[in-house]
Amino acid sequence: MALVLLAVADVAAQKYYIPRFKKTKIERDYTLDESKRKFVVNLGGSYNICMGMQNVVKYDERGDKVNYNQSMSVSGGTFYLGLGYRFNENIIATLESGFQMQDNDNSIPLYASFKYYYGKAVQKKRYRWFNYLNAGPQFYLGENSKSVGGLVAAGGGLRVLAGRTMKMDIYMGYQLNMRSCFPSMGGKFDIPESDISYRQFAHLIQVGVNIPLW
Repeated sequence: MALVLLAVADVAAQKYYIPRFKKTKIERDYTLDESKRKFVVNLGGSYNICMGMQNVVKYDERGDKVNYNQSMSVSGGTFYLGLGYRFNENIIATLESGFQMQDNDNSIPLYASFKYYYGKAVQKKRYRWFNYLNAGPQFYLGENSKSVGGLVAAGGGLRVLAGRTMKMDIYMGYQLNMRSCFPSMGGKFDIPESDISYRQFAHLIQVGVNIPLW
């Protein structure tokens, strides 16, 4: 009985006299970019939402110009592979190419992409923001298009760390596609085809994912 009373008294003493400590959150460093590697390889794709298309027809001999708008399918897509160079932990330049599906004509884009990532490559957060700029030619595959067109795109996004090591860029931006078309000469016209300049400008919103492979 004496031993039991002593044990109970000891447990009660621990209850009232041993201090309670709060659990502390252990912060760790997350690697959002392998800044020591100079060369990069990335794979990505996007869903394209068309906001409209503008047609511009110029008659060189007369000096006339006609603009008119045209509706397009609201959806399209792009997938691409990129090879590039990392200047530092914030600036990456890549050359990207792939395949773009679009209502007026499919194309093979080939463009330079410049990305600027904010913050440090190694930090306490699992994400960091970036902006990008794309520009270059694209090669159309349809019979009604001249072979060479162009694109310009700009936007921003978020690099996130999915799991422990997998990195992913989620982005959204605006893209302008320029397509040179052959004019329809089915009727009788007093203007030769060589004096007609016909271009289409497609306005797109892109929502995509880019995965750094290396």
